[in-house]
Amino acid sequence: MAHKKNLSIDDFTRQTVMIIIRIMGKLRQPGTEIPADIELSYAQVLALYALLETGSATMSQLADWIKISHGVGTRIVDGLVDKGLVERKRDESDRRVVIVSLSPDGKGYAEKMISIHLEKMNRVFNGVSDENRADFLDLLEQINGQLEE
Repeated sequence: MAHKKNLSIDDFTRQTVMIIIRIMGKLRQPGTEIPADIELSYAQVLALYALLETGSATMSQLADWIKISHGVGTRIVDGLVDKGLVERKRDESDRRVVIVSLSPDGKGYAEKMISIHLEKMNRVFNGVSDENRADFLDLLEQINGQLEE
């Protein structure tokens, strides 16, 4: 394998994407602390986290935040409603607009999941210098900004 500093942009990009996919896969398996009777897809987990961060959202906002179509968002929310994790209500000022938010059970579940992920990542970053953590965060912000354009 080539030295990391001598990689072509194509090899660098491929390795970066594959590492990100492996990291995301490891974060999707938070451990036995999460109730095993609730099985969620990756998109459902993203929706829970988005709603945990924002409190509530229209279906369109939720779909935009997790980068899916409105129709897929509706199916994701349907599944979360069936599991008792998300609630739907109509907007008071425009009955055509559906607002989704976490149910009390959904909020507890999402908070438990994110805390497990945060504990995992705290253990990882505990062994990384302050300077490297700052550089890593700066790089992630740059990448996120580039992807938003």
